Amino acid sequence: MPKSTDLPAHYEDLTAVEGAWKTLLRAGSSERGHPFKKPVLSTLSSNGQPKARIIILRDVDLGERSIRLHTDARSGKVGEIEANPNVMLTFYDPTEEIQVQVSGKATAHRDDAYADAAWAGAPPSSRRAYLAEVTPGSVSERPVSGLPLDVEGKVPSEERLRGGRTNFAALQVVFDRIDWLFLNPAGNRRAKFVFQDEAWQGTWLAP
Repeated sequence: MPKSTDLPAHYEDLTAVEGAWKTLLRAGSSERGHPFKKPVLSTLSSNGQPKARIIILRDVDLGERSIRLHTDARSGKVGEIEANPNVMLTFYDPTEEIQVQVSGKATAHRDDAYADAAWAGAPPSSRRAYLAEVTPGSVSERPVSGLPLDVEGKVPSEERLRGGRTNFAALQVVFDRIDWLFLNPAGNRRAKFVFQDEAWQGTWLAP
């Protein structure tokens, strides 16, 4: 069993927990190989069924409590968010054994300044995905990428990439709750943080 001196500061300090999840979210948005780079986004379908999928974290603004994600505007998640904006993002670091669940309300941006800025800042290799000719989730008789043959396996020119802009959507999640879980042989730790009175209010929970 780990000695008390081997345990991280966040094991018994809520302030340290808040600092830790903020650091992890920042790292996930800026470091390519960080475990928090690919969270699971959960939504509700029109019939109330849960839907979950891995998505790439694009940006985090902790001051605005805002997370940005990108998706195909034709995908099911866009309609789900427009019908019910309540979403959850689940992040997990298997090395540190830390899970962070971020809850809030999402907005799908397609034809506004937020979406334009997100599109302009995305690398060409990412923007290529929006040249897909079929709607995500469409049935196919064979395995396909959905991309046109002329861009299959290569990054197209800027002129060619512009054709994908109409299929692009930027998702903005404004979050107001964090659920933290740390797994450790000495005893697991769990806490929640709720944003109220212009600050994060933390509380320990039973794991």
